[in-house]
Amino acid sequence: MEQISEELSLENEFQKESIGFTRKRALILVAASAVVIALVIAAALLLPQKPTMPVFSEIMTSNHAAFDHPEYGTVDWVEIYNPSDADIDLSGYGFSNEIKRTFRYTFPEGTVLKSGGYLLLYCTGGTEQSDADPYCTGFNLSAKGEDLYLVNPNNVEADEAHVPALEADTAYAKTGSGEFAVTTVPTPGEANRFE
Repeated sequence: MEQISEELSLENEFQKESIGFTRKRALILVAASAVVIALVIAAALLLPQKPTMPVFSEIMTSNHAAFDHPEYGTVDWVEIYNPSDADIDLSGYGFSNEIKRTFRYTFPEGTVLKSGGYLLLYCTGGTEQSDADPYCTGFNLSAKGEDLYLVNPNNVEADEAHVPALEADTAYAKTGSGEFAVTTVPTPGEANRFE
């Protein structure tokens, strides 16, 4: 009888230890899972995300011979780029060199910028937007420097650029890292190059 009683007592102790071990193990697994989930979320937030709005890519405020518009000649120009994986409808977006008048120029209805595509705005003073060329802004830019703004139809900023004074036929363009730099190799409508 004593032997049976001792065996039952040992079995109960083993079960208690086993249950305790299982609970500890379960708690450790839950904690480890929570840490892994937190790390995955943190990594997703810290990874660079592709912008979903159009951005300024290249700007020329003193065009003498770098680019010749077939109708308007050597006008200032601004290049807009779509860095996202989807097309962007620019209908109703605003562009301006005045923070209080962000819709100084409004992109016409039906303007779609393809994924990875470029669009040129011609900054022509005295030439109004027309059916012949809807991308003429009606105002030119200053070679002494400009602050430029691009906003969506709800007046939410898509991008801004603080353009310094530029010499003739030099452009202010975004580098591969997303910063702006002066380049003597303007590439309107194409990927930017620096020498």
